[in-house]
Amino acid sequence: MSDGTQQFSVSDIEYNLITTLSNLLQSEEVLVKYAEDADRAGDSDCATLFRSLRENNKLSAQEFRRALDRHMHEGK
Repeated sequence: MSDGTQQFSVSDIEYNLITTLSNLLQSEEVLVKYAEDADRAGDSDCATLFRSLRENNKLSAQEFRRALDRHMHEGK
């Protein structure tokens, strides 16, 4: 009988880092589209917000990538 836990080939933290990194990277394309939509609508303030969020996500993605690399190579 199972105790409700599953065993994966990566740790929970590695899985969480991978999933979050994937979400951040996928959002980059979406945020470009949203900024373009705002530009077409003549709303430069919203376009700037979407571009700013994209830049912040890129920085976060870099941090998550470093953390994932550390966990994968050091086993932490």
